[in-house]
Amino acid sequence: MPSLRKKSIPTTRRSAVMIRSLEEKIRNGSLRPGDRLPSEKTLEKDFGVSRTVVREALQILKSRGMLESRRGSGSFVTSPSHSTIGNSISWFASLQEDGILFLELMDLRILVETEAARLVASGTSSLAEIEKQHRLMEKHRGNPEHFADADIEFHLALIRASGHSLFYEVEKGLMNALGRSFARSTHEIAPERSAKVLAEHLLILTAIEKRNPAAASKAMLAHLRRSRQNLLQRIQSAD
Repeated sequence: MPSLRKKSIPTTRRSAVMIRSLEEKIRNGSLRPGDRLPSEKTLEKDFGVSRTVVREALQILKSRGMLESRRGSGSFVTSPSHSTIGNSISWFASLQEDGILFLELMDLRILVETEAARLVASGTSSLAEIEKQHRLMEKHRGNPEHFADADIEFHLALIRASGHSLFYEVEKGLMNALGRSFARSTHEIAPERSAKVLAEHLLILTAIEKRNPAAASKAMLAHLRRSRQNLLQRIQSAD
């Protein structure tokens, strides 16, 4: 016979109610940038939840970039910024277990980076940091972890050089889910790929140094499509 005991509502569900309520207040202007939230004790009373639930909800909203903590003062609504978008992407991606959604995030990365490569090649910004990271990739070919870190920093340096601040925040959010850990595990599983990866990065760098936007975009697209294929194979093998 099924138990007649009333089932308790999981903490995450209770915090979700509080999160939706606070998000709506921020969106409709009831809570404006710079406003201080009520104390944790007041929030406990207002929402009828425990302090654990309140703290979980506040932490999630902080991770999304909607709130910030000020030491000794409490939680405040943040001002809108590009970093909020990157934080949201990072948070969304960190919760995903669906392989298809990971591939869609990779598609977003492809769109951002192919355009960023074109922008860098079209401009006159310094390429020193991009070149530095490529040299570090060459130096660490035998070390998958350091090689992967230099690989990721190469891409981030390229985005920075494009001068597109929104692209950079989006890319940072994507890298938290698809970048460093995926690159490290890929190079650890198949270190022989490092020569191919290095060659692909050299094609991208060379096209940019020659200030050839079409070639830079094409080289980046080819490189990221290969990465997407690797990701797809990893997802399929895990099923």
